[in-house]
Amino acid sequence: MSKPKLTIIGLVVVLVASNAWWAYRLLDAGISQTYLGASLEDNKEALNQTLVLLPVVAQAGISRVKIISAARPAGDSVAPFEKDGFVWVGKIGLKFNNDGKLIEATRAWDPP
Repeated sequence: MSKPKLTIIGLVVVLVASNAWWAYRLLDAGISQTYLGASLEDNKEALNQTLVLLPVVAQAGISRVKIISAARPAGDSVAPFEKDGFVWVGKIGLKFNNDGKLIEATRAWDPP
């Protein structure tokens, strides 16, 4: 084979490898962006739940049932459930003491 043909073949191989690398990086960036968007949406929902819950919790002598119902997002089809000492409502977990007083709140994707 002549030297120009080898040079052309080498350049084609380098070009194909470079394009494959750029395609991989683009796909990886797209996947990372999707996960970032989902994470931001989860944080937004948890923040909205918490902001709705704050005025309710600030009332003196509010019951556990009222706190849970206030924390439940509108249109949420999943019923609150208890696990690991928390009542999980939407994107947040609420922990109550024996008297029914709220003592802790956490995000659903970052449990204690």
